[in-house]
Amino acid sequence: MAKLIAKTYSQALFEFALDSDVLKSITKEFDFVVEAFKSNKDFFELFKTPKLPIEERKLIISEVFEENISVEMLNFLFIVLDKRRDSEILNIHDEFLKLVDEHMGIVLAFVKSAKELDESEKADLIKQLKALTGKEIRLKTVVDSDIIGSLYVKIGDKVIDGSVRNKLNIIKEDLKQIIV
Repeated sequence: MAKLIAKTYSQALFEFALDSDVLKSITKEFDFVVEAFKSNKDFFELFKTPKLPIEERKLIISEVFEENISVEMLNFLFIVLDKRRDSEILNIHDEFLKLVDEHMGIVLAFVKSAKELDESEKADLIKQLKALTGKEIRLKTVVDSDIIGSLYVKIGDKVIDGSVRNKLNIIKEDLKQIIV
């Protein structure tokens, strides 16, 4: 149900932004709002809390964001509050970014590595993945100590698992198949 809610609201915002030729600015504004929520957990809790009446939350949101976002983005936040979908705003943002990426021909590559990738490693990886997919790439990187060497890359439903852990698991399975 939550996924459907996020898709519905993100689709509505995306279509509005596209039709109004403000996709770029709405995307930046939505990113700004979500970053504000992520960087200040108390503020985000205030946005979501049912303990405060919706009109008070709207007033707070308006005062905080009115100089940094358009009336359209502010109205979208008000609709989210009115419809009591405030706890879904981060999911709505994620789904919205997927729609924007798809529209722009960008694919998200989720990358796990044993250590933090530096900027040149990220640039090389983007270049290789762009050549592989023929699309622009946006990386989301995560450090995972369970990855032993190399990388685990997921683009859509495709997985490239070059980790030593995966190679060891393959060898282990191959060894199980050997009949003694």
